[in-house]
Amino acid sequence: MTFAEARQVLGAGQACSRTRHAIERTVPFGLYCYTITVIWYTLHGHHPHDTAGHRTRAPWYVTKTHPAFSDMAAKLRRTIIAARFMPIDAGQPTDTEIRAVQEAWAAASTDLA
Repeated sequence: MTFAEARQVLGAGQACSRTRHAIERTVPFGLYCYTITVIWYTLHGHHPHDTAGHRTRAPWYVTKTHPAFSDMAAKLRRTIIAARFMPIDAGQPTDTEIRAVQEAWAAASTDLA
């Protein structure tokens, strides 16, 4: 299943490569991407309600108990797209805050001199 899903979902093995080194790198890179996706989903992306939500959207999948790799890849794509369009993370300082800290350091260094 791993090789079939890597070919169908990620396109591993479908690249039009002409050189020997490109051919030797394409499929392993596709399988690496497959592995990274599964690990990400296992550690960060899985929610118990994912399968139930899929069953709600597609009621003909009554026997679906685990997410398929295509579900994992779709969730990773949605997460990446959402992260690109989200506002700046609250944990990151703004330019004004950075300048204020730099000015405070500069003032502290002149006070010590």
